[in-house]
Amino acid sequence: MAQLGRIGGHLLDANLKREGVDLKFSNTTFDSTPLLYFDVTNKRIGIKTDAPIYDLDIRTDVSTTNASATSQARLDNVLINADGSFSTIVGPLNIMPQTAGSAMYFEQMRSDDLYFNDNKIGGLNSSQSVELQASGSGVIDVVTNTNIYGDLGVTGNITLDGDLSAAENVIVGDSPLDVVVISPDLTQDIIPGDDNKHELGQQANDSSPRRWSELWTPDLTNVVTNRPYTAKVSDQMYIDGRNNELFGMQSDDDIFLSPDTEINYIEDTRWKRYTASATQATIVNDELTISGTITGQFFIGMEIQGTGVGAGTIITEYVTGSDSVGVYKVNISHDGLTPTLGIGTPPNPNPITTPIAITGHLNVIENLTDYNGAVRIDPETPLTFGNTGIGYTRFMGTNAMVIPAGDDSQRAAYPEIGDTRWNTNLARLECFAGEVEGVNISGSIAGLADQIQSGLSGTTNGYGSGAEFTLQIISGVLTATVTNPGIGYNRDDTILILGTEFVGGSSPTNDITLTVGLQTDDGYQISTGGGAEVNEPLMEDLGNVYSLILG
Repeated sequence: MAQLGRIGGHLLDANLKREGVDLKFSNTTFDSTPLLYFDVTNKRIGIKTDAPIYDLDIRTDVSTTNASATSQARLDNVLINADGSFSTIVGPLNIMPQTAGSAMYFEQMRSDDLYFNDNKIGGLNSSQSVELQASGSGVIDVVTNTNIYGDLGVTGNITLDGDLSAAENVIVGDSPLDVVVISPDLTQDIIPGDDNKHELGQQANDSSPRRWSELWTPDLTNVVTNRPYTAKVSDQMYIDGRNNELFGMQSDDDIFLSPDTEINYIEDTRWKRYTASATQATIVNDELTISGTITGQFFIGMEIQGTGVGAGTIITEYVTGSDSVGVYKVNISHDGLTPTLGIGTPPNPNPITTPIAITGHLNVIENLTDYNGAVRIDPETPLTFGNTGIGYTRFMGTNAMVIPAGDDSQRAAYPEIGDTRWNTNLARLECFAGEVEGVNISGSIAGLADQIQSGLSGTTNGYGSGAEFTLQIISGVLTATVTNPGIGYNRDDTILILGTEFVGGSSPTNDITLTVGLQTDDGYQISTGGGAEVNEPLMEDLGNVYSLILG
């Protein structure tokens, strides 16, 4: 059985004397490390060590209810002193709660020159400044209202996103006057905003008006006439803002509008707007019939609106009548079937056979000088371009012409041949060719013998032309092959080929309807040209692709 070590007999006397010999308690069977060691010579006690370097040297965990140190306690690198200070043997002292975001609570916190007490931060030394200084290019943000009860000194710039307000005087410069004073000379322009009006001099509601005694222009010439509603520039031009007039003061002198960009902009508000209305109107196909009570005058070029009227419907010509009851032509066919020619317009609206009320409007340029004494057309006709005699219209100069732009989804639903636009998806200039790539077939060939018929064109309900097909009947199955794609076709256009084109066929029994299917890029193709002139042989090589040519 295991042997037990005992201390007994005279060794249990009231005083245990070692006479200069150390004493070690250990269990060498399990662990050579001593449990308790008495260093008699150096008067030290070691726990779990036989080489204590302190009076009490413990080399394992310690658990106690209370621990008291009358002078200093050391936890590895941290020193806790009896005067209430914490320090380290080397390096900084880090106080870091285990959980992120946990708070440290202090009754009061001080550094050499600064103290923190409740919601107050102050300096400890008399007349000493407190600095808030960010690192590098960092800024100090004050995110709530701030009151300053003393003076505020700024050596840099002050920028404001909101208003600047003051209960007392605002002084600019070093003047003590109770008014706004600009003491130093101005080195920059005073430029007011452009969203409000700004008065210079007398106020409209002021009983004691004040005016500038002199107004100096950039050439240092005194403008002696400065009126609230008019202005005279030297003795050459007079601007009357009350009557909206601008004219020269010297007889027969011209007035030139000559901007540096060589472009003059005339806003729509400078044009005259004609309006008209009628209590009754009908539209069948492209004929507009106006009746009832007419207010105003209907003109060629006037756009009309009303219940069921297609967007962009414009009067194009007179049939009977002029400015009141009569029949007119419009640009959009109201038959509910045929696609329209307008850019971005939906399929044709249905005929309007029940009379509706309509309104019309037209903007025209007014008050332009008659050219060589000729009477101006009122209202004016739309702007048109004539060719140069060499086959196209040329735009000269170094400026540019802006054409419509958009992505694939914004292509016109029913474009015209040659419609040109910039495709923002494909980053290219494209023109509408409208070639037929494939068709869907409907119709009856019952009883017809096998045969092949070539060069069939048929008639279309749209605006395409030139497409040719080969129709083949084999074992009662009809197939169609596109032999010429043609131009100007839109998806869902129908092409009718009469049944009489077949051997033994008849119309309408064997009539065949070909419906135009999907088109690559909605029928648009890359525009040729790009600044160069395109000659006829090249156009023939390109087939039926139309082009926008800019000189």
